[in-house]
Amino acid sequence: MNWIAYLALKNLFPTGQKLTFFTIMSTLGVTLGVAVLVVVQSVMNGFQAEIRRDLVRIQGEIRVECSGAVDSLAEFWKKMQIFSEIEAIAPYCCGVVMLIHGNRPVFPLAKGVTEDEAKVTGLGESLKFCSLEDLDSDRIILGEQLAAQLGICLGDRVELYSPLALEALQNDDIIFPREVEVAGFFAASDCDKNALLCSMGRMQDLYGLGEGVHGFTIKVKSDYSVEKFAKRLQKQLGSEYRVTDWIHGNSDLLFALRWEKTMMFFVLLFILLVASFSIASMLVTNVVRKTREIGVVMAMGGTRWGIARCFCLQGFFVGICGTFLGIFFGIVVLYYRDNIVNIIDKILTGNDAQNYLSQFTHLPVEYNANDFIFIGLFSLLICIFSGIIPGLKAARIHPANALRSE
Repeated sequence: MNWIAYLALKNLFPTGQKLTFFTIMSTLGVTLGVAVLVVVQSVMNGFQAEIRRDLVRIQGEIRVECSGAVDSLAEFWKKMQIFSEIEAIAPYCCGVVMLIHGNRPVFPLAKGVTEDEAKVTGLGESLKFCSLEDLDSDRIILGEQLAAQLGICLGDRVELYSPLALEALQNDDIIFPREVEVAGFFAASDCDKNALLCSMGRMQDLYGLGEGVHGFTIKVKSDYSVEKFAKRLQKQLGSEYRVTDWIHGNSDLLFALRWEKTMMFFVLLFILLVASFSIASMLVTNVVRKTREIGVVMAMGGTRWGIARCFCLQGFFVGICGTFLGIFFGIVVLYYRDNIVNIIDKILTGNDAQNYLSQFTHLPVEYNANDFIFIGLFSLLICIFSGIIPGLKAARIHPANALRSE
């Protein structure tokens, strides 16, 4: 073994002795810093993944909209047949309506869909007590939060008012509300908590569209890129239609999520920086305590550069141990995350704050190998640099002065 690495290991792990206090504290500092970074980055990845899945579930991968209503459906279907990338396609109508239950009006976003909607979005998976086949001109499906807000139960009847009623009043005409039954609910997130689903026919009737629709939702085969296909589809359809993929349609939100993750990493990075100061303090103390030994090594032919590298290697070994322990400890914490969060909730709030605030049944986590590699490399670099100043201090010691040191 190289004498530099041998001396570095002997200083950290003396033969026949227990680990030194400084070594333990320095390693624990790196361990905690890495563990916190692993936990926070993995949880942030989990929240991002959940939000992305919600966006695709609600909006679909690609939306094709027209400035007005698309009346010639046969012509549109003919245009779509040339694209082999399309796995499924479904028409839709959407718009704001007024819903009244018990003299309490709300203005949800109503979406008229067909049974094909389940093929292009994940709405079918979030339905409760019903399916998309239950939708007809007399039944609707409400979001759970909207139903809870109005105190609506399964089978209750509500009234829907069309926006066309205002235009009719100007012409001294009256459009009566449509009374419909609540056939079921769907699990709503923050993205669609104020929404309802109805049949295509009912939505066309509310907005006076006849046989027209507002747009189409497209699901792309998994072998193809959603963004690239959206650009190709826009070029093929021309300016008459507007093609929006879910990534560009929610670019501001996705950017905010990425920026939030970056800022969390930057803030928590200071934990590792504090740990590096602990390592530097330990190594400086070793320089003072081992001055005579340093002089002996230099007198025996050890170079100043070798002495400096010896202290940098000590920081590296502490970083290796702390990084692997931190990753292991972080994964253990993530594995028991729900139990830990529930205990904290009961101690601090006395209720299930997790479900109330985040609307998730459990704390989401997604492991990213790139994050683990980046955190590990950054931790090692910080630990290595923490040994530079003590190493330079040791390299400047004159052998004769060191041997006279007491």
